[in-house]
Amino acid sequence: MNKNIFEWKYWNTFRNYAEYFLIYCFFGWVYESIWCCMIYHRLGFVNRGFLFGPWLPIYGFGFFIILGIFKLLKVKKPVWVFVVGTLVAVTAELIASYIIEAVVGYPLWDYTGYFMNFDGRIALEPGLMFGLLIWLAICIFQPAIIKLQEKFKTSKTHNICFSLIIILFLIDLVSRIWLGSNFK
Repeated sequence: MNKNIFEWKYWNTFRNYAEYFLIYCFFGWVYESIWCCMIYHRLGFVNRGFLFGPWLPIYGFGFFIILGIFKLLKVKKPVWVFVVGTLVAVTAELIASYIIEAVVGYPLWDYTGYFMNFDGRIALEPGLMFGLLIWLAICIFQPAIIKLQEKFKTSKTHNICFSLIIILFLIDLVSRIWLGSNFK
């Protein structure tokens, strides 16, 4: 039994799904920290995640939820990816706002000044932006990611890089227990 982990029967499946998670966590961090803070709101760089690294796990989980809903509803046409993605994202953001406020005691975002907002919890512009991000993820990025994974599925370098990144992510996640939140 001298096999290494990269020869494990389910390694490629595990690695692929873990990569999807990490990639969308990273894309979410780029969206929140770079696009929203630096470019759109001109606040300078703000690490919007509760982790030190460049990842927001809610976007990784959100990707799998969206993927599951799309599979369940059989959503495939790009226009419907955008429409359904927007509706799901806005609904999730509304529900999350109530849960977060109940748990934390205050809202983590406020869309009060935005056009067509509801109680500052959701608004038209962010909802459409989430729809666009979902469309990009499902229609553009995911097919490209799958092709890259297929191309490099037996690459030792790919496996080592993935292993290092997942270890860094897990260390970051576990360190939150002792180091506390990124938010001050």
